[in-house]
Amino acid sequence: MIMASYDPGRQGIDTKRLFCQIIHKIWIIIAATMIGAIIGISAYILYAHTVSGDTVYRISNDYYITFNYDEYPNGVDYYNAYTWDSILRDDPIVLYAMSLMPGMEKDKILESVSGEMLGDYRILTVHVTGTDPDTVLEISDAYKQALPHFATDIDMLSHIDVWTDSDMVVYDAYTRDGNAAFLGALIGLVISLFIMLIYYTVDDGIYSERDWVSRYPDIPFLGYEDTDEARANTEYIVGDMEGIRELPVSDLLFDVDAFKEMRALKGVILKVTQGKDKGDVIDKAVYTLSKQDVHISGVLMKKDKKI
Repeated sequence: MIMASYDPGRQGIDTKRLFCQIIHKIWIIIAATMIGAIIGISAYILYAHTVSGDTVYRISNDYYITFNYDEYPNGVDYYNAYTWDSILRDDPIVLYAMSLMPGMEKDKILESVSGEMLGDYRILTVHVTGTDPDTVLEISDAYKQALPHFATDIDMLSHIDVWTDSDMVVYDAYTRDGNAAFLGALIGLVISLFIMLIYYTVDDGIYSERDWVSRYPDIPFLGYEDTDEARANTEYIVGDMEGIRELPVSDLLFDVDAFKEMRALKGVILKVTQGKDKGDVIDKAVYTLSKQDVHISGVLMKKDKKI
């Protein structure tokens, strides 16, 4: 009797077979990666916006700076993008702003105010950021007066005007939505690949000629269906196809008359579908035909288009 010689416990990892299995079940990896990303970003949003603390508010106003070019043609070199962020927190501006806000602590202003220039040294953006919207609004309004007043004390500056008066917005300077999604997707990917390795060890489907030969060395592997390889091997090994029947392993019926008819033939050529016909189905067909004295002339494999 023909018996399968495959022993999964003694087989090393066949990278080609593993690749075929991954392609065959690629939807698992894609789904796990997407679910991981969704879980990651959802967990972050839940933590960052519900558990971790207060909402952050910001007002960003633009100021137009007019320099005293007639007397100080190089004034813009001093009052540039680098220096303004520091100047906004220096005493001349901060102390004047405090005079407009009785009771406001200096440290509160210093930690709330920042500035930047994006290319044009005439446009200064002042950000006021904090968790108390009333404090943010109060400091922002004070700076609308403190900056124009500062220009009157500095010879290099002609005047500073409010260019845009923006509304308050909810702001998260430390958002990690993208990072959380990436980490979740990475975890999902790793878990899915680990699952695929487990699947590799338990999946006894036939994916290649090597799989077949390692399990049924006594049954010739004729090749993949409708290929020159299969036609050449069939002609050489099987010969004349008269008296030969092709039998998909999944179509085997335990019918006495069918077995009698097959015994009268020269033999049968088994047909298996790559990756889909599993070991128990193939074993059952091979063992049954062997017990029924039906000659198995070879096997043809039908390719799975997804692999």
